[in-house]
Amino acid sequence: DQLKQRPGWIATNPLGNSTITFSVELPLHECYVVYIAILRSYKGMGTFGTQVRDYGERPNQLGEKPKRPKKITTKDGIDGLWDAPISVWSDIQITEDNIPGCTGYCEISVITNPMKDRRVGNKVKILTISARKCSPTRSKVP
Repeated sequence: DQLKQRPGWIATNPLGNSTITFSVELPLHECYVVYIAILRSYKGMGTFGTQVRDYGERPNQLGEKPKRPKKITTKDGIDGLWDAPISVWSDIQITEDNIPGCTGYCEISVITNPMKDRRVGNKVKILTISARKCSPTRSKVP
C-alpha cells in the first residue's frame, strides 16, 4: 500500500478532538479555494471537521498575526470511510468559488470527531493542503 508510505498527519484517538493547524500564505487580495487531501478507506476511518480562518493580511515582522480573522469558514462531517474496498487519496473542497474563503494569509484547522457507533477505528490521515484561485466567473472578491 503506497499510501502507508506517504507522509501526513495521522490521528487515531477514539475520543476525537485531535487538532492540527496549517498556516497558508498566498498573494494578498486574491480569492482562493482551499482543498484538503485525505486518505479514504473501507475500514478503520473516522470523521472530522475543518475551519478556515481568513486573516487576509500576513503576520507582521514580529510574527504577530492580525487579532481577528475577517472570515471563518467551517465544514463538518467529512468522512474518511467509504464502501469501496480500496484506500485512496481524495481531495475535499473546503471553501467555495463564489465566497472568498482565503484572500492571503489563512489558517486551516482539522479537528477529529469522536468515533462513530459500530465503527472499528477512528483514523484520520491528512496528506496535503492546497489552494487554487477562484474561478473568475463564480467569485466575488470584496
